[in-house]
Amino acid sequence: MLYLLIAILVVLLALYFAYSKLWPAHIQAQADDLNRQEIKGLFLSREQFRKLFEEAPIPYFILNNKCEITDLNKAGLRFFHVQPEEVILKNFFSFVAEEDAEYASYLASSCMSGAPLDKKEIRMISKKGEKRWVQLSVLGITEPNSRSITSLATVFDITDQKNLDQAKTEFVSLASHQLRTPLASIKWYLEMFAHSATGELNAKQTEYLKVLSGVTADMIDLVDTLLNVSRIEIGKISIETKPTNVQEVTDSILVELATQIDKKKMVIVKQYNGILTEMKSDPRLLRIVIHNLFTNAIKYTPEGGTVTVQFEETGGRSEIMVTDTGYGIPLAQQDKIFTKMFRADNVKDISSSQSTGLGLYLVKSLVEAMGGTIGFRSVEGKGTSFMVTF
Repeated sequence: MLYLLIAILVVLLALYFAYSKLWPAHIQAQADDLNRQEIKGLFLSREQFRKLFEEAPIPYFILNNKCEITDLNKAGLRFFHVQPEEVILKNFFSFVAEEDAEYASYLASSCMSGAPLDKKEIRMISKKGEKRWVQLSVLGITEPNSRSITSLATVFDITDQKNLDQAKTEFVSLASHQLRTPLASIKWYLEMFAHSATGELNAKQTEYLKVLSGVTADMIDLVDTLLNVSRIEIGKISIETKPTNVQEVTDSILVELATQIDKKKMVIVKQYNGILTEMKSDPRLLRIVIHNLFTNAIKYTPEGGTVTVQFEETGGRSEIMVTDTGYGIPLAQQDKIFTKMFRADNVKDISSSQSTGLGLYLVKSLVEAMGGTIGFRSVEGKGTSFMVTF
């Protein structure tokens, strides 16, 4: 019996040593097989990605940290009408049209820093000299364990859309200009009636005349807004900068709006702080900006509310702030506030607020055309502050 146990033990030890020798080899074989499968899968994925990159209908460009083109797909070649050797290691932004050179410099700086660019509209020029409007997007990726940045740039050709927008803008400009003259004549005749130049009017006629005068004034304001918007969009807005007394401009606007202010029993607070009496600006365009901000503040503030205008000077910058105690802008819609035809949901049902939704779009366009910036703070139900900085 003892001999049998010893024999079994010997067999088990033999099997153990044999298994201990074979098991690592088996594990290694499995690992090698798995690695081969992973490498094959990665190779196939890379080949698939490369094919998608090459055949995609959208122009793709791979850029290095100097914004030089290191690779591009067939659509990119077709877009610029070039062969690969003509663009490889050329700065991507060197293909931007001369008119947008300054903007291109800003975009290039953002690209080299790794900051993403999303749907930036810019004109680019092909080898044949064709200028095309594009929406440019750039996604930067920092390589692992390195400060080197590789970027993927895409361009969507929006030339046809821009040309259509240009045609619509020119039509609006022409139509608005043609409407301006007859509306001015109507306004003049209404003023003649209002001053009894054609005889005394009874109470009913006076009431109708007042309504008609108000409608005509609204039409003239609308036409003026459309004209200004179209002039900006087709690049025909002229800027004549000179020392401007912003206090005087603001006071004259408040006098003009006095009837609306009195009707709603509003309180106007002026905090001029004795400054901005000689600010470099275009007084004509600045007046349009401040007038629109006051008009909005009065329109979207309930009866008995307060509108405050405040001037500040800090760090060599001048700021004009108009604050109201009105309805405010819903948080979910604040990113749309400067877009065309936008009106917040919480004011759409206010019967007294007849608005085109173009005012703040015009304000932002004019402020930026004069080299300034505009921002705002708003809390729904508590009011809004608009800050214009030059």
